Amino acid sequence: MPPKKRRYPERIGAPLTRVLDQLDTQGQFNLFRLARIWPEVVGETIARHTEVNNLKFHTAVIKVSNAMWIQELNLMSRQILRELVSRMGDDSIRALRFVKGTLSRRLPTASAPLKRAVRRSVTLPELKDPELRQIFEHLIEAWGRSPR
Repeated sequence: MPPKKRRYPERIGAPLTRVLDQLDTQGQFNLFRLARIWPEVVGETIARHTEVNNLKFHTAVIKVSNAMWIQELNLMSRQILRELVSRMGDDSIRALRFVKGTLSRRLPTASAPLKRAVRRSVTLPELKDPELRQIFEHLIEAWGRSPR
């Protein structure tokens, strides 16, 4: 009997990539990969004002919150594209297109507004109901801050 031909282990990336390519005929995996690395590539500030929208014909469509950011990103597009291609490891992205649109996620809101100092202090009479007392305190505080 002839000796068996020895097979060496193959890196899992190559066969897995072939399987994913067969499953992903519409490029959704590349879109997911792009959305995942986008904040790392562009940084936190730009990521808050942008959102990966689509990937069609090797063009990444990025939704941007306003026209000023579109202009800035167009000036930076070569750098961003170079870094994206490097991070993606393939040619799934060959161009960037920035479009104005409403982002699906909300931008982080500012923390609770700072309380202003009360202009006047009013002493409340003794109230037995603690909820009623709290309501009056809030009303007096708002009245003290209001412009005259």
